[in-house]
Amino acid sequence: MDSKIILSLLNLTSKEFRMKKMVPIVSVLLSMPVIAQGVEFQTPGALGMGGAGVARNNGSLTSYWNPAAGAFSTSSFAMNAGVGVGIRGSDGLAENIDRFSNINFDRVKNFNTTTSTADNVGDFVKTLSILNDINVRQGNIAVAAVAPVSFSSGRFSFGIFGSMEGYVQPIADINNILPNTTIGSTTLTVNNLYDAVQRTSTSYTASGYFSLAQLDILKSQIQQKSALTLSQSQQLAYAIDNQLQDSGIEASTALSTITTYALPALQAQDGTKTLKQNTTSVMTKAIQYVEIPLSYGYPINVGSQGKLGIGVTGKLISGTVYQNQVLLVNRANGDNVSAKDLIDDITTNKKSSLTYGLDLGALYKYKNWLSLGLVGKNLNSPKLEAPDYYNPKYNTLTKKVELSEKATGGSITLKPQVRSGVAIDPVSWMTFAADLDLTENDTVAPGTVVGSSITSRNFGGGVEFKPSSWLKLRGGAYKNLAGSGGNVLTAGFKLFLLDVDGAFATDTFTIDGNELPKEVKVNAAMSFSF
Repeated sequence: MDSKIILSLLNLTSKEFRMKKMVPIVSVLLSMPVIAQGVEFQTPGALGMGGAGVARNNGSLTSYWNPAAGAFSTSSFAMNAGVGVGIRGSDGLAENIDRFSNINFDRVKNFNTTTSTADNVGDFVKTLSILNDINVRQGNIAVAAVAPVSFSSGRFSFGIFGSMEGYVQPIADINNILPNTTIGSTTLTVNNLYDAVQRTSTSYTASGYFSLAQLDILKSQIQQKSALTLSQSQQLAYAIDNQLQDSGIEASTALSTITTYALPALQAQDGTKTLKQNTTSVMTKAIQYVEIPLSYGYPINVGSQGKLGIGVTGKLISGTVYQNQVLLVNRANGDNVSAKDLIDDITTNKKSSLTYGLDLGALYKYKNWLSLGLVGKNLNSPKLEAPDYYNPKYNTLTKKVELSEKATGGSITLKPQVRSGVAIDPVSWMTFAADLDLTENDTVAPGTVVGSSITSRNFGGGVEFKPSSWLKLRGGAYKNLAGSGGNVLTAGFKLFLLDVDGAFATDTFTIDGNELPKEVKVNAAMSFSF
């Protein structure tokens, strides 16, 4: 799944930067083939059972799931070729993309002290509230793809496993937030906001957006940071309250933004913190890598107590790391922001490297009905080199925001992961299975971006019915124990050579007015053995 193909399908361009244009721009960025969680266990061949596969015989996928399963292979040859795609989203950014589309950024950026009205005051407060909400909640939308091709022969298994994972993080500049006033004072003040409210000769009353206690706090803060009387402060507070009532922004978020950022900046009248110096940008750190594993499983007979399999996987890992910081505002020479610009900025800054990984596994079977599995992946902590990149900074000489501060790229470490599993076959035509991550999986860019340390630790399982060799039906669920989201339900089937599995989250998020599951995945594969 190539990011350029995705973007060309969207066919989005922007002829000038306005805040309402951030909708297609951010949507383009977030359509990169990356996923906002860490380098975690993917689920080829096991998604329909809640992602449980460590204690099961996975045929040709043994080299991915647990090399010890090779000790119990009953096939002389098996093959699997498939593809998996998924999308995951959260409220924080998706909601705010919609909100940005209703704001005229030109009016925010150039506040006219003689003609601006309460609408302009509302746009100013909404803009800051949205930027602050993005900064606090770290919302995201991401897609992922996997493409396994695997083989097994007796106790050996090998394959080619392609994966795309990464992190796309918007960085909201909530420091350089003052509009560039076009007439009158060179720096906007709280009094200018009151004048704008009074310009329409409207008398405002509380709308119910802010609680009475919140309105009291807002009135008090306005009066403390201006030359307005209590009555004037109340009128400005009521006007802001009315402007925000249909914004969809949480009242507590808006109040915090106004009192923490907007009013102090307006009171300071710091002409150096204007939007022309704003560095709002997107930080990207993504990885595309291919694993070429070779696995072997060795059986150990423990008599009446069952049989123990131990296995090892050595794998060659070829990866490319993309890392960059891309400006969304104040780009060089005032150039147009288009999909092509963003692709050029993101995908040209990359570095490829070659490394190796080591996996170990164990699988215990008792009387053909109970299996206990344990696998450790990437136990040697393989590293892939990342390219250097540049941070944006306002240049006081050129009066422009420039990507001028060099940052060392470092590397991405594929940290060790340990997962346990159990499988029970009460009858020959039914299997129950469950897996639990014993380690938390970091993002591919922990610490690179403030708030980016999202982790995953999945627990899931399900049941598979096998009425015949050519028909299987399965269902299950999983949950990220390290996150705050709900359950993800899964289901799948095998019909002759075709395997299809799907998953969707019970929790939803809203984008473009539509409610969607927070996570959706689909896997499909062709497999056979003899």
